[in-house]
Amino acid sequence: MTTYPARRLALPALALLSAFALPAGAAARDGIEADEDGLTVSTGDVEFNLGGRIHLDASVFEHGLDEGSEVDFRRARLQFSARVGDVVRVRVDREFAQADGWRNVWIALRPVEGVELKGGNQIVPFSMEDMASSNSLTLAERSLANTFAPAFGLGGSVRYSHDNFTLAAGYFTDALADEVGQSRVRGDGFAVRATFAPVRKRKTWVHLGAAYESRSFDPAEPPRFTVVSASSLAPRLLRTGGIDGASDLQAYNAEFAAARGPVSVQAQYIATRIERTGLDPLDFSGWYGQASWMVTGERYRYSRRSGMPTGARIGRKGGAIELAARYSEADLDDPGLDRGRASVLTLGATWYLDRNVRVLANYARTETSDSLLTPDASGDLGVVRFQIAF
Repeated sequence: MTTYPARRLALPALALLSAFALPAGAAARDGIEADEDGLTVSTGDVEFNLGGRIHLDASVFEHGLDEGSEVDFRRARLQFSARVGDVVRVRVDREFAQADGWRNVWIALRPVEGVELKGGNQIVPFSMEDMASSNSLTLAERSLANTFAPAFGLGGSVRYSHDNFTLAAGYFTDALADEVGQSRVRGDGFAVRATFAPVRKRKTWVHLGAAYESRSFDPAEPPRFTVVSASSLAPRLLRTGGIDGASDLQAYNAEFAAARGPVSVQAQYIATRIERTGLDPLDFSGWYGQASWMVTGERYRYSRRSGMPTGARIGRKGGAIELAARYSEADLDDPGLDRGRASVLTLGATWYLDRNVRVLANYARTETSDSLLTPDASGDLGVVRFQIAF
């Protein structure tokens, strides 16, 4: 059983109290309102919001010789945002659970319709799964392919969206902090992502996307890749450690998603090449395929502005049920640095009590193989999450 340091519990507790301090939808004087979106203060065209998220996980796992159980906060985050009309937005997020540190710390400008300029610590525009909010993930953890996604980066970006098309690009350096399974060290370079939705109707949409990333590394700060299991509380499935001699990275992403009413499917493939000084390059990759069904009939949404799925639309009264399945693989098996392959089959059920509260239950079958360092292994994992977002 995990012991929770006071530092990790104090602010999540404060956030939880703020979420329930006023009844949902209750409006106070002077433009102060507390509802499902947190605490909002409005003055004319200026709006300030204080919110957060709490994801509490309980996991039981067994993989090869590793087995055990754990209870801990996966996320305990406070987030502050502000906007001036539709032109200026500011956001600051601080994470207090597991890999604690700063997340979103940026300012964005929308000088004209369809164009956004953003500077600061932000999600790199590369992968739709990586860019998706953790509050709306279908399963408790992202897929094994997310091992190769860049997560956050410190830099500047521009995004253009029009009808069914988006194009985003930016230049980034290392992020302000690590994320679970993703090192803040990603080097210096750029990323570009384009999406197209050939079908986009109220109940039916189809999404296609592609992205490219190029980075260069400081020899003193080599990249590393860690394959997280179906629960962040379980032991890691694979690790590269710091990759000596790494000089450059090129990564490619292809993505597909579609939904018709309460049924959604999506898939991604990410390939990464690491160039090394005086050594052969390394080629790693990952992919996943996923399907989900809102048993209670809610439809899946799509963001035209961001060019990505955004989860199911949950009514105020809630009571929604979702079932999902995903198969994913990560391949770190290269002759120059053999760290093996991993695969995970995950089945999940989610109960949405309302827009802000949900309970997830996942079962996963894990496999690792082809590593010269560790024997082949398989195992089972179960994780339950209680989640509040406000």
